[in-house]
Amino acid sequence: MSQQVTEAWINNSIVILVTLLVALVVRGLLARTIRRITRMMIKDASGKRLRATEILRRAADMSDERYAARANTTASLLRNVLDIVLVIVVVMTIMNVLGVPMAPLLASASIGGVAIGFGAQSLVKDYLSGIFMVSEDQFGVGDWVLINDKISGRVEEVGLRVTRLRAFSGVVWYVRNGDINQLGNSSQGTSTAIIDVPIAPGADPSAAIDIMKQVLEDMAAEEEWQLVLIADPVVLGVDSMDAVQTKLRATADTLANQQWGFQREALSRIRTALHVAGIEEPASPPATNATS
Repeated sequence: MSQQVTEAWINNSIVILVTLLVALVVRGLLARTIRRITRMMIKDASGKRLRATEILRRAADMSDERYAARANTTASLLRNVLDIVLVIVVVMTIMNVLGVPMAPLLASASIGGVAIGFGAQSLVKDYLSGIFMVSEDQFGVGDWVLINDKISGRVEEVGLRVTRLRAFSGVVWYVRNGDINQLGNSSQGTSTAIIDVPIAPGADPSAAIDIMKQVLEDMAAEEEWQLVLIADPVVLGVDSMDAVQTKLRATADTLANQQWGFQREALSRIRTALHVAGIEEPASPPATNATS
């Protein structure tokens, strides 16, 4: 009898050992495959970047560092999922070899899983949403985004459960990924500087337009703004007019989030040039006295 017990113990030990070795080998092979695929993705992306011009790289926010970070994050997530699956399979196999009844455990696990599932619905939703946002590169650290048409700010941290934003006022927002239904990203692709210049209704718009064109041409020729602009500024002309003012408009396509600096500088230079040329500004409306 003792010999049979000893043989059964040895056989079980061998099966358990083989199961552990197989699990380790499978994990090593799959982890190596994930690493190889990640390196290939980053290498292919780098090759594509080198074939594009530098200005288009920056305009499309196609930086190698950002792409590599996203690929590494996805690979890390896949490795974690792989570890969890392998641990569950190995534990269940060992328990089956040791003769532990599986039916009651599976039933209990099912009931517990349902209970946990009901209680953790929002948590699972947050993580799934975070996984998709990271894998699809919907936004990244440094992007300026608008969430659900309510919260606007610069992304400071992207997690699988929570995204952290800092608003222009300095307020820090923590947004659960599962609550993000609408997302606007103004940092992907290009931005447009809209330059509106008001002049007096009696002023000559043609002269003002010529001045605007000259100022914007001079700015576009400067090295500082050549690194920002992706196309020459365009003066559209008269945008609107009424009894108070005539509004002239120009636009300029810039790198993402770079339109504000160009717009402010252009307005300052155009206003100075118009003043030197003697083109009048709109008259200020008369102040009204409050009556009690």
